[in-house]
Amino acid sequence: MFIVLLIGFILSPRYLVSSGLPIKSDIIIQFPVPEMEEMRRESWQLVKEGYSEYLCIPTSLSLYQANQNGAFLSGIPFPDIEPATKLHQLRSAKGISFTNFKQIRTEYHFPHYYENTHVEMLLAKKVMDAYGFRKALFVSSPYHMKRIRIMAERVFDSTYDITMVPSRFEKKFETPLPSQQDMRHVFTELPKMAWFICYDLWDRWIGVNL
Repeated sequence: MFIVLLIGFILSPRYLVSSGLPIKSDIIIQFPVPEMEEMRRESWQLVKEGYSEYLCIPTSLSLYQANQNGAFLSGIPFPDIEPATKLHQLRSAKGISFTNFKQIRTEYHFPHYYENTHVEMLLAKKVMDAYGFRKALFVSSPYHMKRIRIMAERVFDSTYDITMVPSRFEKKFETPLPSQQDMRHVFTELPKMAWFICYDLWDRWIGVNL
């Protein structure tokens, strides 16, 4: 029993990582984490490598398009996604505030118990649908990817092609045993995953379909 627990302890941070090789896609979706610089570098690198000319950052309601050779990104208007036609008023370089997240939940009739990453993913889907996009690269921290994948499997159906791309610029698994930072990620992510699974089951039971 002790050996099983020890193996589980060692592997638990690796459970959070979910990744695939990037493919040519319609758009790159960047999900925020504290290590934002690493996420920006990954998203920008994918654009420069030609994987997509569009980049969406839902948490700041931002949408960008690369020039022909991918040398720089230009901001383009975030689509007015019905019913909330004044989303630009909520836009902030620092991201959507707690109050604005509450307003977005209300305007789109998202249940109040939806956590922020779920709301961001629903906004990203609305952007993709507005432009007719079906292929996307989801970029975030390696430790964030498992939860994003679980959410994506609920939000997007089989007509979409979603690939998880953790940032190559964020350090991870530097020691054979989990570090203190590794375990901090575990104890942060696992409760959020459990909460999403619980309310997702509740949504399915009461028939919520967004």
